[in-house]
Amino acid sequence: MAGSQIEQWQEPELQVDAAVQEAATAAAITLAPAPAPLPRPRWQRRLAIAAGIGALGGLGALLWWFFGRTPPHPYVIDLSPSQSQYATAEAESPRLSWQVSHPRQVQTMLLRGYAPDGTLIYGPETYDLSQGLPVSLLPYCSQTRRLLTCREVPLELREPGQYRFELTLLPDIALNLPPVVAESSLVTVADLPQPTVVELAPDQVIYSEAGTQVSASTAGMAPAVTEAGISVSWIVTNPETLQDLLLVVKRPDGATLGGRRFSLRDPENPSQVALPDALQPFCQLQDRLICQGVPTGMLEVGQYQFELTPVPVNLGDRELPAAKQSEVVTIEPRPVRIASFTINGRDAQPKYLVPVELGQQIPGFQVAWQVEGGSTAKVELLPSPGTVGLQGALSMPLSPAGTTTVTLRVTDGQNPPLVRAVTFETFNPRPNQPVIINQGGGGAPGSEGAPAPQPAAPAQPRDPLGESLRDRDAASDQPLSDLQTRPPEDLDLKF
Repeated sequence: MAGSQIEQWQEPELQVDAAVQEAATAAAITLAPAPAPLPRPRWQRRLAIAAGIGALGGLGALLWWFFGRTPPHPYVIDLSPSQSQYATAEAESPRLSWQVSHPRQVQTMLLRGYAPDGTLIYGPETYDLSQGLPVSLLPYCSQTRRLLTCREVPLELREPGQYRFELTLLPDIALNLPPVVAESSLVTVADLPQPTVVELAPDQVIYSEAGTQVSASTAGMAPAVTEAGISVSWIVTNPETLQDLLLVVKRPDGATLGGRRFSLRDPENPSQVALPDALQPFCQLQDRLICQGVPTGMLEVGQYQFELTPVPVNLGDRELPAAKQSEVVTIEPRPVRIASFTINGRDAQPKYLVPVELGQQIPGFQVAWQVEGGSTAKVELLPSPGTVGLQGALSMPLSPAGTTTVTLRVTDGQNPPLVRAVTFETFNPRPNQPVIINQGGGGAPGSEGAPAPQPAAPAQPRDPLGESLRDRDAASDQPLSDLQTRPPEDLDLKF
C-alpha cells in the first residue's frame, strides 16, 4: 500500500521539447557559480589602504578647521607718517598710514600721540570696526577679509613739537586675545616762523612845534612837524605769518598815550597776507615788510617813544613776540618872543620917575604887550593879574607906596623864561615948598602953631602917563604948569 502511495505521488513523465531543453541547459550554465577570482597585486592593496587613511585624515582636518582650530591673530603690518616733518605755516597737519591683517578679528582700534617724554598729546582716537569701517575712515581706508589698508589719514594736530603715534588693536572679546600695539617713527611739527621787528626808527628824533618858521636867525632849529605828526619807519621779517601790527605810543616814563592796529590779512582770503589801505602808500611787502615814513599823528609838544609789536597768526594761548621800541622823539616848543611891551603906547623902559605934587591924585598908566609863541607859551603880568593872553592891554594904577614894579614873564614850558620888568617911582617935584601959616588964628582946635594946610588943588583929570612923568634933571625954576603941558615926546623918560 505503501508502494501504491508512492506511486500515487509520482508524476507522469513528461515529454520535453528539444528547444526548451536547450534553453534550460543554457540557463543552468549561466546560473552556475563563477570561478574564484585571482588574487590582486600587493601594491594595489597598499594604495587602497592609503586612500582610505587619507580620506579619514581629510575628514578629521575638516572637522578641526571648523571646530578645533585657533583663529589667526590680527597684527599691524605697517604704521608710518606720510612725511617726517610738517610746517604749520602751510597749514599742514600730520597724516598717518597703516595696514592691519585679519581686520575681522579686530573690534576696536585706538590711535594716540605721545611727546618724546611720554606725555599724551593726541587722542585717543577710537575707531569701532565691529560693524565695518567707520564713516570717518571711509575716504581713506579699504578693507578685505584678510587686510585693512588706510592711507594718508589726517590728524587734527597743529601744535608745534615732536610726536610718536601708537596704534592699538583690541581683538574681539570672544577670541580672548591680548591687545596688539605698534608705534610709528618720530614726527616733527614745525612752528610758524615768528615775525620779528628788526628795526623801528623815527624819521627824526627832534622836531619843532608845528607852525614854527625857520629863518636865518633860527637856522639851527629842527624842522617843524607837519600835520601828519611824527613819522616812523620799520622792517619786519616773516611777514607771511603776520596777523596784525600794533603801534603804541608812550611817554618816556612808560605811560601809554594811544595806539593803532594794522591788520595784515586779506579780508577776502584770510589765509593770505595783504597790506591795509593805511599802509599801502608807505610799505612794500616782499620777503620782508618794509615801511617808511608812516605818519603817527603825534604833533603836540612833548617827548614820545614808539613801540611796534608783531601779532602772528594762530597765536592761541601763546605770548606775543617781543616788541621793538624806538628812540625818544622830542617835539620842541615854538620859541617865544616878546614882540612888543609898551607903556602908554610907547616902548617900555626899565624905570620911570613920576612927579606927584603933594595932595595931587596919583596918576595911572596903561601897559600893552604882544608875545609870539606856540601852544605851550605862557604869559604872566605880575604882580597882578597873573596869567594873561599872548596879547592884550591893561590900565593899572600906581601904588601909593612910592614904587611900583610891573613884570612881564613869558615861558614856553621848557626853556628859561623871558622877563621884562618896569619900575615906577613917584617923587615930589617941589620938596622945599614954603609953609603958609594961618594969621587969623581961626585954625581948627589942636592945630595951634601948626602950619595951615594949603587948599588942595582942584582935581585934575587922569592924564596919560606920558603927560605926568617928569625928568628929575628938569630945571627947578621951571613952573610946574610947564611940565604938565609939555608934550610927551619932549620928556626924557630914561634914567
